[in-house]
Amino acid sequence: MLFEEKRPETHNAQEMLDKYQITELVHYERYARDYGLWDGMATCYTDDATIEISWYKGPIKGFLEASKPGPDAQTDSLPAHKMHETLVWLNGDKAVAVVVTTMTGRTPVQGQTMDNLIYVRLVYSLKRVNDEWKIYSMTPVYERDTLLPVTPKDIKPVKGARDSYKNLAIVLKDLGAKTSDDLPGLDQPASVQKFLGGVQDWFEKKA
Repeated sequence: MLFEEKRPETHNAQEMLDKYQITELVHYERYARDYGLWDGMATCYTDDATIEISWYKGPIKGFLEASKPGPDAQTDSLPAHKMHETLVWLNGDKAVAVVVTTMTGRTPVQGQTMDNLIYVRLVYSLKRVNDEWKIYSMTPVYERDTLLPVTPKDIKPVKGARDSYKNLAIVLKDLGAKTSDDLPGLDQPASVQKFLGGVQDWFEKKA
């Protein structure tokens, strides 16, 4: 019987804690990849971890290097993972986590800027190493995908709109509202760093 044919069960507080830690780990692993937090991402795996996806198959060290964008990469082309239901099965010092996920990427396709939406189940195998859960392997189960135009050709853009929310600006303009142009966004990395720096200062400040 495949593990997923059996309903996940939580029998005690320790198992509840293990499942929470595993969920937190796999969610952070994808978050770190999406936002270029490579040192944090590296802490998520066992030394002998492997990854197999559509464009890479091999050890984790190679995956970390291959994931880093080149100096000329466009910010909006970076992949992002929208993680939904997460289920965890425990077996002693081993575990399997399955995360229903939408992978997104923005890229030029045949002269148009498109969003590629890829619907998968990310299947993680995990081990407990020195009382800490680590990812041993990750492979997606691909289900289907979609290509969507970022802005349909017959829709007029808003002049001067920020790349991070240029389509929102179109919608708001039609509703009679003006879009703020000073929000943190990936098209202006300094704005994100400034915002997160303020959050960090607040977080560290003692009451």
